[in-house]
Amino acid sequence: MKNIVVATAACGVLAGSVAGAGPAWAHADDGLIQYKEPNAMWVMPDLKDEILFTAEADVEGVVDNMPLTFKAQAPNHESVFNLEDWVVCGESPKAGAALSAQKTKSVTLLVERPGADNCGT
Repeated sequence: MKNIVVATAACGVLAGSVAGAGPAWAHADDGLIQYKEPNAMWVMPDLKDEILFTAEADVEGVVDNMPLTFKAQAPNHESVFNLEDWVVCGESPKAGAALSAQKTKSVTLLVERPGADNCGT
């Protein structure tokens, strides 16, 4: 008889805890989730004096990783291989310009060596 009472009490406690938990689709943090507007305007960030690697990542973050072509122009048409050896000194589109998925296909960044005075080509 004791086993039946204990089993019945245990089932009652479990049923109460499941019912009290609420529906599975209700999350306590739903109010904290931030969704972007579907047609939110993208704005070109100010990249001056940023390391090239960081600058490209910043632009990709703004445009939600939309496919873009990055063109880096160095003084004397020098090859740009290591993105961490260059600093952005100019950009096109300019900082603050609106970017769009339909029109913006590439970003041109004028770069120079850290501490240099000759920006771009």
